[in-house]
Amino acid sequence: MKKKRILASLLATVMALSLLTVPVLAVGDGNIDGGNGSGDGGGGMGEGSKQNYWNNEDGCRITVLKDGQKVYSMDWSNQPESSVETSFVKRNKLDYLHGSSLERASVAYKSTVLSRKMPTIVGGAGGNNIDAIKRYFTEENCIRSIAGGIGVPYDDLISGQYKLLLEPIAYFVFKGTKYAMTATEAAEYDVLAKGQLRAWMKSLTHQNLPLSMFLEKADTELHLEKWTGAKSGKQTNADIIHYLGMGIVTFKATPPVTPSEYDYEFRTDTDVIVSFPVSSSTEINPDDDAYVILSIGGQTSRKSFICPAGGTQLIWIRWHTPSEPQQLTATATGAGNPVTLNINVVKLEEKTPPDPTYYDRNDDFKLSPVPDYGNNTSTTWSEWYARWIQVTATYGYWYFYYVTYQASLVIHDYELTPDERCKTAYRMGNGQTTMKSGYAVEVSVEPLVQHGSGVADYDVTPIQNAVATFPEFGYQEYNRLLEKVDVRNWSFKRNPFSYYGNRIHYTPLWYPDDMEYTVPVYVFDSWTPGGQLYASVSKSLYIFDDALNDWYIHIVDD
Repeated sequence: MKKKRILASLLATVMALSLLTVPVLAVGDGNIDGGNGSGDGGGGMGEGSKQNYWNNEDGCRITVLKDGQKVYSMDWSNQPESSVETSFVKRNKLDYLHGSSLERASVAYKSTVLSRKMPTIVGGAGGNNIDAIKRYFTEENCIRSIAGGIGVPYDDLISGQYKLLLEPIAYFVFKGTKYAMTATEAAEYDVLAKGQLRAWMKSLTHQNLPLSMFLEKADTELHLEKWTGAKSGKQTNADIIHYLGMGIVTFKATPPVTPSEYDYEFRTDTDVIVSFPVSSSTEINPDDDAYVILSIGGQTSRKSFICPAGGTQLIWIRWHTPSEPQQLTATATGAGNPVTLNINVVKLEEKTPPDPTYYDRNDDFKLSPVPDYGNNTSTTWSEWYARWIQVTATYGYWYFYYVTYQASLVIHDYELTPDERCKTAYRMGNGQTTMKSGYAVEVSVEPLVQHGSGVADYDVTPIQNAVATFPEFGYQEYNRLLEKVDVRNWSFKRNPFSYYGNRIHYTPLWYPDDMEYTVPVYVFDSWTPGGQLYASVSKSLYIFDDALNDWYIHIVDD
């Protein structure tokens, strides 16, 4: 134990961070829990019979509900299931609870196999990873796939009117015929078969399948109750039909947007572009030799101004924000209608979490959904120009035309890798890197800001800030700020707890095995006349085992 304490204190050198005030949109809320897989080595799953067996094939039935009523049901599987011979009319648990009976389907079974595989839904002896399941079915990519599959706009699906009812599916052979069944269908079928399904396949149909999902809490709207019984062992048909083999994803209604009292919010010590929309009820052309005076934070700029009658011309200024937080106004006066902008300048700071030790524990840890800080990777803006049109020798006029400009942000590369001092990390066959908890990770992000022809470099700023958040803190309590380390790349600031002063972040020793460790990075503060460019990216590693098992002290007796 003494050696572990010594080594843990050497390994536990953590980070300095702070919470970035960026709105986080929770795509979905998963009401999903799960139990333990079968520990009987496969007994009750056919026991080697050629007529009754399960080859770990699984899937999930997704029923989209609007105001409690079914809109559409679809089956997703982790493998092609064209060989299914018997399935049932696609109903869901609510249908059976409301009196529907099991009915054999008269058409061939169909399921969708996505390019991004689902996590294991129905576990064998090792069970499943309920946190990975919850994360998968609540993240944006999955919800967009569902929206596309049923023809409902994504924004409508997450508006708060819809819910997703999830039901695990097992694909197995019973009495020589391949079936597709949800847990509820299996229990209903076993009643009709007078217990024959349970007799041959009990560890699958009456344990692994129903216990792979159940509710953490009751859903009062749908009148579905949470499971409070045993999380392992064989279950009765009645309990399966009423409580087991289901999960629910809900979406919070988007609150109405409250207009901000500020037109712009900037970080301190940042180069920004402040744009003023100046309008005019009368034509102002080059002959008028008109000007607009822009004033902000003691800086004044005089710019020529033209505008067609009833139009609006965008005038902007590049400004470096002050070093201290403050509120101030910026004005555009002179030609056209005056404009006043309210600006809030805030400070982006770091906050250091407690120094992790060998004694740290988090037995109640549950993986939170990876936040989406949003993306705005392209901006456009336009300017009025005027050209003289000579119609006759004595008559002509100014012709006004609009020119549109563009800038964009591309994340050229993002790498999340184990620290170079971690010698036991390895890459799996699917390309995923696995490392032990307690070691550090490094990030490298390469954001590239580009602009079209006609745009001056001075009018577009590069990315000036980046932040990373971490799963052990629920992506909320702490973060790490990044800084530019060369011409293109951003990495963590030097870790104040690192003995070598490396640009790293330490994973906690207690982080659960066989779980993804995902680090999202938000890059922002690239300013253009058309607004701010920003982007969110994330990468994952797998955690298995801990760093203490890589170290030992060899004691030689005298």
